[in-house]
Amino acid sequence: MYTIYWIINENFTKTYIGFTNDIKLRIHYHKSNKVRTSENFGKFRIFALEKVNALEDARNREKYWKSCAGRKKLKIYFKKIKNMPPSSSG
Repeated sequence: MYTIYWIINENFTKTYIGFTNDIKLRIHYHKSNKVRTSENFGKFRIFALEKVNALEDARNREKYWKSCAGRKKLKIYFKKIKNMPPSSSG
């Protein structure tokens, strides 16, 4: 099972979309600054966008979320998330 996830930094200025088959380990890597593209995020919130069974499906869904259509959908979610109180996920 693969999880496609979305990270937003605490200042709402940076985002990251990725996928993994071990979400707990991947979050640990992000928190430990072992992922180059998110190492300067500081505190962040992480959201599971969806789960899929196959690696190819995970790649395709990640590609969708990074596309123009996916980013438009994320922009709607982003507005809702900005109004949520911070959690202890980052």
